[in-house]
Amino acid sequence: MLLDPDGGAEFSIPVKIAILGGGITGVTAARQLAAAGHSLALFEAGDRLAGLCASSVIDGFVADHAGGHILFSKDKEVLEFMLKALDGIGYHTTRRETAIRLKGRYVHYPFENGLGDLEDGDRFTCLKDYILAWHERRSGAKAAQDFHAWCLWRFGRGICELFMHPYNEKIWNVPLSELGTFWVEGRVPDAPMEDVLRSALGTRTEGYVHQSMFHYPLSGGFESLVKGMARGLPPDVVRLQTPVTSVARDGAGFAVNGEHFDQVVSTIPLQSLGRVLAGVPAALKQSFAALDHVSLRNVFIALEKKDAPPLSWIYFPHEADGPQNRVTWLSNYSPQNAPAGMSSVMAEVTWYRNAPGNPAATTEAVLNGLVKNGLFTRDAVRFTRVFDVEHAYILYRHGLEAELAKLRAYTESLGLHVVGRFGNYSYFNSDACVRAALDKAAEITARS
Repeated sequence: MLLDPDGGAEFSIPVKIAILGGGITGVTAARQLAAAGHSLALFEAGDRLAGLCASSVIDGFVADHAGGHILFSKDKEVLEFMLKALDGIGYHTTRRETAIRLKGRYVHYPFENGLGDLEDGDRFTCLKDYILAWHERRSGAKAAQDFHAWCLWRFGRGICELFMHPYNEKIWNVPLSELGTFWVEGRVPDAPMEDVLRSALGTRTEGYVHQSMFHYPLSGGFESLVKGMARGLPPDVVRLQTPVTSVARDGAGFAVNGEHFDQVVSTIPLQSLGRVLAGVPAALKQSFAALDHVSLRNVFIALEKKDAPPLSWIYFPHEADGPQNRVTWLSNYSPQNAPAGMSSVMAEVTWYRNAPGNPAATTEAVLNGLVKNGLFTRDAVRFTRVFDVEHAYILYRHGLEAELAKLRAYTESLGLHVVGRFGNYSYFNSDACVRAALDKAAEITARS
């Protein structure tokens, strides 16, 4: 910041900035940087701004491409910022009602808060093993370094065998022993023992209370949040259908696709940046290429069914119930997500490296599993759609922290700003992406 010689106020010198990627992180950063007076170009390979927040409206049904998103945050400033972006669109507020489908019954989620819903034998085993694990931790047992063993250390064998292990194997599609544990901090809260005991005795307790109430755009799906963020951007800022093909140092700045910029904010997947970045040392090229991820096939199902259960989403840990790991009752998120008298669900199927074959076969397997579990009947299905998402979840293999430390140090040494879920390879929800973008825009403006 510089001192205004006339009025004494602080101001910043505008700079020319390239923003790579038009998802929620890139659009939020662009919004803030444009408001600060900087000259911008936002490069987006697709035909619209959305990224992982993309939605479609089909015959009056809203479908989110990358599974079930919700608006919530412990960060009050960020939550207010996101809700403000929906001015003119509106939002709907919902009480979270989530469950796990297990042995033909619904178990309250999180699992340790739903032990009272289990069969008697399973309830006893899970509670006994949970208490043993709790006691061992308090007696000094150190946290395991692989995710399979960490789950046993944290929850005990009963909960792991019924839910934690099969559910996570279904999501990640690799042996859980190949995964590290540093990513679970803050994502798997430790339920108080009193709550676990009460739940086992039949008294309802709640976990993850920070998301017990959540919001969702009133119309247009989750993409409406990105559209709201993009309102007010100068019309010449956004460059759609313009993939980034090269990024290179250019004097004191950078050349992006041959055009000079003073600074670059990258929100595209970090390994994608590594492929277009000029002059990367061979060893670091290997580090970029080693970054791993899990992909998603989202099966959207439009239903002529008005008696949808009051559920937000349901977890399906076992393959016998279908290939989906989670189902979202999206029509419960907003009254405008489905035509009157109808409803909709989205079923998420993940894969690692090898796509799950023909979309029609995936859809059929999902429908069989959900009909078997009584979510709806075949004659209620109006139509289906399939959306494939290449970069859905970061795969936290052992050694990822060390590789990321090298790559972040390298991009920082170049003066590149890497931000966002895949841009910085951090397991961020949308609110954390917004916070990162706000902080990065403020940092750039302050330094300029």
